Amino acid sequence: MLTGWVAVFVSFSSGIILAYHGCWYGLLMVLGLLLLYYWRFPGLETVIVIIVLLLGAAYFQLREGEETGVADIVGERVVKGCIIDYPVQSGGTSRFKIKTQEKTYRLRYIQVYADFEAQLQRGQQISLQGQLELPDRAGNPGEFDYAGYLKTQRIYYLMSIERPQDIKLISPDQGIQRQLNLFRERIENVFYDILPSVQADLLLGMLLGAKENIETGQYEMYQKTGIVHIFSVSGLHVGFLVLFFYYLTSLLAWSPGTRFIFISACLLAYGSLIAWPISVQRSVIMAIMALLAQYQGRQGAWGNSLGLAGILIVLLDPYALFTVSFQLSFLATWGLVCLYPSLKEYLRYQQRIWDLVLIPFCAQLAVVPVIAYYFNLFTPIGILYNTIISYLAGGIVLCGFAALVLVFLPSLAALFLYPAGLMLEIMNAMTLWLQQLPGSYLWVKTPESFSIAIYYGALLLLMLAWQHAWSGRWSLGIGVLLLGALLSILWPASFCKYGVLEIVFLDVGQGDSILIKTPRGKFILLDGGGSHFYPVGQKKVLPYLHYRGIREIYMIINSHPDSDHLLGLLETVQEIPFRYAVLPSTLMEAEEYRPLREIAARQRAVVLGAVAGQKINIDTGLELEVLYPPSDLRSSDYNQHSLVLRCEYGRFSMLLPGDLGIEGLEHIAELAAIKNTLVFKVPHHGSRSSLSPDLYAKAKPYIAVISLGKNNSYGHPNREVLDYLEANEILLLRTDQNGAITMESDGQHLAIQCFKPSKAISSK
Repeated sequence: MLTGWVAVFVSFSSGIILAYHGCWYGLLMVLGLLLLYYWRFPGLETVIVIIVLLLGAAYFQLREGEETGVADIVGERVVKGCIIDYPVQSGGTSRFKIKTQEKTYRLRYIQVYADFEAQLQRGQQISLQGQLELPDRAGNPGEFDYAGYLKTQRIYYLMSIERPQDIKLISPDQGIQRQLNLFRERIENVFYDILPSVQADLLLGMLLGAKENIETGQYEMYQKTGIVHIFSVSGLHVGFLVLFFYYLTSLLAWSPGTRFIFISACLLAYGSLIAWPISVQRSVIMAIMALLAQYQGRQGAWGNSLGLAGILIVLLDPYALFTVSFQLSFLATWGLVCLYPSLKEYLRYQQRIWDLVLIPFCAQLAVVPVIAYYFNLFTPIGILYNTIISYLAGGIVLCGFAALVLVFLPSLAALFLYPAGLMLEIMNAMTLWLQQLPGSYLWVKTPESFSIAIYYGALLLLMLAWQHAWSGRWSLGIGVLLLGALLSILWPASFCKYGVLEIVFLDVGQGDSILIKTPRGKFILLDGGGSHFYPVGQKKVLPYLHYRGIREIYMIINSHPDSDHLLGLLETVQEIPFRYAVLPSTLMEAEEYRPLREIAARQRAVVLGAVAGQKINIDTGLELEVLYPPSDLRSSDYNQHSLVLRCEYGRFSMLLPGDLGIEGLEHIAELAAIKNTLVFKVPHHGSRSSLSPDLYAKAKPYIAVISLGKNNSYGHPNREVLDYLEANEILLLRTDQNGAITMESDGQHLAIQCFKPSKAISSK
């Protein structure tokens, strides 16, 4: 469980986590509880936990405290530094990280992007001239927070390089690093020469962690079936590497001491070859400790090895604690070295075949909440599939390692690469088949912290019950608690906040996307943003829907088929099914809608046209009225065909005019349906053509929302529009500044929450 060095690691890490989040009150509360426990059950262990907790908080503060209070530095700059990872070339561009010679804390590490394929190697000293900028933070819950991810690597700035001459080589890669670079290049050349590119991409991903060339759809297939971890070099790979070299040295009849030195050296070389990801750091430390224990003739304590490995890693880099690779690697290993022995002892089975099932099962059980938290996935099939795939992947890895050793003898390397390729094809076919099974994976909402805490607390209590033979009633109660925590993670999105109308204006850059959850839990997606240069649906809309655990959209509505409203919607509905699609009746036959009609036909969804005067009935008490366009409208400008909707639920009301121009806005201003409106979405991203004083005078909005992109090239929002809203004391919210804007109403009250830092707003 949590004994010895594992307990020290957990205590030290807890201190770091509390210091990182600035939870000094939390630290005092934990200390108070520990002191209370010590007063009730005095013992040296509690004193050690308190001391180590304080040491963790102090260590982080002393080492990383200088981060704060430094002004942002952006603009043109020249920096010098050393490349610390393997540069990636893709689509005519390059990216790599450098450790600079700058004294400023925030400039010690920089992520570099070049608009060309820079022929660089890890370990080279270079000089760069480029544009220094801050990474963008996520605009929506669930969206990948690139700035937060870089912070865990102590990177605070990006540098953009436009021309090859802006990169100057100061000194080439030298010594061992140069030999590793040449070896890695040789591996890639031989693998691509012998295997088809698809198989070579997968095998290099498994052996070297080079995932950038794996096709996106294929990678997502492995993710959905719960086996994507095979492309994150970790304990599985290191374990088979130890097994490979142990067998090889046994054939050569080497002495235990020589064997220990040789295998340890190979592990260190392999770690350097793949740039030492955190999971490999942990695995190599544990493997070397196990080999040392065997050499000394004693049995290694795997729990203590795990704890010591964790302590060493966080001492070297406290931010490692906050990376998903660290958390998944340590929890999966905890499942193997702690949970599995406890369950095995409790079941007391004799047949060894059960080990083949329990080992991957315990590893999966230990990471369920973390996978749900970061990837919003629950893969029931993955728990079973990992039983098979772990051993198939082991065969692939062993053949791959044999090919690495023989890489300078391509003919012999091929003897191992061909079987590896065959096993990869088998694995691909099995994964594709499993992914298509109903219920093979579920999108789940991001679990709350308390659900995760209850899950792991129940798991620890269950281990205690197994070890100390507690009564069956206790075990049953703890099992129910564990099941309850799991069910809270799997709880359907439509059941959350039942009876409350939710409106979410998503941050999709320069475009519109609005999610509506009806009081009875049906989801409506109005537009999906879009761009010809960036997959908005995949990067912005889908991550939010997955964050909510939404598995079906009841109705999609497209206001008009401009790319910044439609393309993201098309990307979204290819992933999440829908029942109904509502389009402007005057544009039903537009060519831009052909892909949507094809998707609807495959999903057997109904496509409906909407015109002024119609009402969309979805929930009792919720009115969704179409105010525009009229059925006889004729115009070549798609904006003039925009669907205009008025939503009303109790005292809450909202007007959504799409990208309608001034003529259409003045037309609907004359309608009797236009009356006092609480929320008004400013048309056409706040352009000058969206300003209709007559409509504002008639609607009398209290809140105006503008959906637009930061620093867009259109000059949105127009200054006159902003001045008008301010002069009329209309509260303004903007997705470029506030991120996703969430409104909740029970029909009587309204609460507003913005994703980016701002105060929550409430209104009666």
